[in-house]
Amino acid sequence: MLNIDTIGATVLALLTLFELLISLLNKEGARFKDMLANICLGLLVLLTGFFMKAIALVVYSIIYSVAFIKPENSVFLWIIAFFLCDFVLYIYHFLSHRTRLLWAAHVAHHSSLHYNISVGFRINFIHLLYRFLFWAPLCFIGITPEMILFIESLTAIWNFLIHTEKIKKLGFLDLIFNTPSNHRVHHASNPEYIDKNLGGILIIYDRLFGTYAKEITPPVYGITHNIHTHNPGKVLLHEYKSVFGEVSKIKGLGNKIRLLFSKPGATILSLNKVDNNVLKIQTEIYYSPLNEAI
Repeated sequence: MLNIDTIGATVLALLTLFELLISLLNKEGARFKDMLANICLGLLVLLTGFFMKAIALVVYSIIYSVAFIKPENSVFLWIIAFFLCDFVLYIYHFLSHRTRLLWAAHVAHHSSLHYNISVGFRINFIHLLYRFLFWAPLCFIGITPEMILFIESLTAIWNFLIHTEKIKKLGFLDLIFNTPSNHRVHHASNPEYIDKNLGGILIIYDRLFGTYAKEITPPVYGITHNIHTHNPGKVLLHEYKSVFGEVSKIKGLGNKIRLLFSKPGATILSLNKVDNNVLKIQTEIYYSPLNEAI
């Protein structure tokens, strides 16, 4: 497990450094600063990721010990594990675009105005502290911890490599896999592209559940209200600051939870008393990758 992670991280780091050198030689100031920020965030992700993978292994192993079934290791089981892991990723990614609390972490990845390999490192390390829990139920049905972690490593490497504009459309492969073309759509703020192409390695779940969009018009990268900063701290925390600023204004635990799990971009318009003395939250969408697509 360590080998694939180490090799993958090394290859991706070398590709990123190569891109950084090209950007420096071409005197692309804004892109160069953006890539430096991505690299800083990536270092946090790598350090946190190796630690959390050990935590995940422990948690998965405990759950697997009480699994309902434990099929024998086989090629068929690996195929089933692959499709299930990719489906869980689709669900997790979907929820990261649907709930404000999860979006607070995920928005960092979408906030770059550029699209290159280094954007693969532009990840909020905070989500690594809980992300692995979404895959834990697979252990109950006999998917081994080693399978989940290995497939997740492959998926992570795949998702880094598709952050490129150098590879154009790939024909029928774009209909099956999450290719560079499909992922460019995902990173675009064009209204027709927002919240599309949420898959990991495969794009089939997007096609099944109506979240697929083909790359037609040129993507405009970034979010609907860009943050215009290369400060890694602001990239990581700007949406958390907004979320918890809104939460602090609300009375009642139930209402606070409702806002945390509301659609991204919801902000308080007013708080009104209703008959049962529960505060009703009215919201106005000012920054929402989801709602501006509707």
